[in-house]
Amino acid sequence: MFKTILPYAIMVATGGIALWRGAPYATLLFLLFLASWVTVRVVLTRGAEKPVIEERGRRRERTLTTAVFVGMIILPILTLATPLLDFAAYRGLPGQVAAGPAVALAGLYVFWRSHEDLGKNWSAHLEVREGHRLVTGGIYARMRHPMYTAIFLITVAQLLILTNWIAGPAGLLTFLVLYMVRIGPEEQLMADRFGADWEAYAARTPRLIPKLGA
Repeated sequence: MFKTILPYAIMVATGGIALWRGAPYATLLFLLFLASWVTVRVVLTRGAEKPVIEERGRRRERTLTTAVFVGMIILPILTLATPLLDFAAYRGLPGQVAAGPAVALAGLYVFWRSHEDLGKNWSAHLEVREGHRLVTGGIYARMRHPMYTAIFLITVAQLLILTNWIAGPAGLLTFLVLYMVRIGPEEQLMADRFGADWEAYAARTPRLIPKLGA
């Protein structure tokens, strides 16, 4: 229960401090989207922690996910709740912050659909868990890595909403590194695990940009 409540308590506290510091109201939208993102992951991954039967690149994976956590969570919170990164603030372009919520909503929808369709096959790292199956239906029929698409959209929204040269792009840059390092080994793991089924699925389904039509 404490682990579930803690992220929301941190976000509420951060929002209160940001308002006291006079942060633009628009930047508080980031906290709302962050809370929504956390809620989707907490609710839809409950019960997904089955025993791991194969794991690759453990140290690398922990390093990459820690960097993304810093870029998407820690630096934005420091920006909103402390003066540490005030020196990197800038005035956004007309319409920049307003565009952020639209991109974030698109990202949250894809993120929700990804978890909903993946079910208990989700893992935060490069792992295969007991009972893991290849999911090719739902949103996965249109792109084989929709969760990565969702996080790219969410980090672009972060870039637009947080008008700070450090915290704004931090999520996008750290996640881009994770994606570039992980995508090859992840697809190799799927090929090793599911063989011809994965090869056929990968041949007909794009990675990140959804396939339109039937």
